[in-house]
Amino acid sequence: MKRLRVAIDQLAPRLGDIEANVAAHRDSITWACRQKADLLVFPELSLTGYLVMGMVSRIGLGAADPVLTELARSAGSLGVILGFVERAADGRFYNTAACLKDGAVRAVQRKMFLPNYGMFDEKRFFAEGDRLAPFDTPWGRTGILICYDALHPAAAYLHEQAGAQLIVTIAASPARGIGPEGSMTGREIFRIAHRAHSRLLGLPTVFVNRVGTEEGLTFWGGSQVVDPQGDVLCELPEYEPARDICEIDLDATARARTRFPHLKEGRPDFILQELWRLRMGPRFPLGRPWDSAT
Repeated sequence: MKRLRVAIDQLAPRLGDIEANVAAHRDSITWACRQKADLLVFPELSLTGYLVMGMVSRIGLGAADPVLTELARSAGSLGVILGFVERAADGRFYNTAACLKDGAVRAVQRKMFLPNYGMFDEKRFFAEGDRLAPFDTPWGRTGILICYDALHPAAAYLHEQAGAQLIVTIAASPARGIGPEGSMTGREIFRIAHRAHSRLLGLPTVFVNRVGTEEGLTFWGGSQVVDPQGDVLCELPEYEPARDICEIDLDATARARTRFPHLKEGRPDFILQELWRLRMGPRFPLGRPWDSAT
């Protein structure tokens, strides 16, 4: 049986204090290594805090910045997924996740969908990512979603279609929106989405949400690891820093997809055709546009 030993840490980053946050990451890396974890996952923007706003120019890091490479070296063979403010070569800033392993930054994923309503103002400070890029690891191809990305069903589906065998969602989701029974609607929609990705796509998912308070926002935590059947394997408490180790049976994906083989009839060409037609308008002819000379 092939297993992935994953560590999850829902810490509370200090806003704008990279030095303190790096120290917290190092402490968790040491703990995860002692626990013989294969992968350690932190929340969204774990190196900086969430409400970075006008601080982006001061705290932005290049994808090969020494802060990241030194953390990678300290992690050694442990895989680490964390969040940071990326300063791109063209001067734009991105809300980005990095996977560190074997002493180097092995992959980065920029946040695709930036919330820009109510308390959220991400488009004012960040540029949108333009590519979903699952990457190969010893435990299988992995796709990363960053918080709001997980609420767009196409993003998880595209990761799966690109061969992802594990989806990791890192988040900084604040407590907001009281439902009719007193539940937090923001919390519930993430939990529904997270388990739905596992159940419908037949793969394990890891969701790590931060805790703590920033400028009046309180982040609810409640991180989870879910198996391909949609069952919760591990869950952290709400509203307090916590970390834990969970084992994922990687062979369970094949069993889940054998039991429910609907993904084999996914028809990506048909989906692409219909998206193209919707984009171009109802008068666009049926058929595959890339097969037409016009």
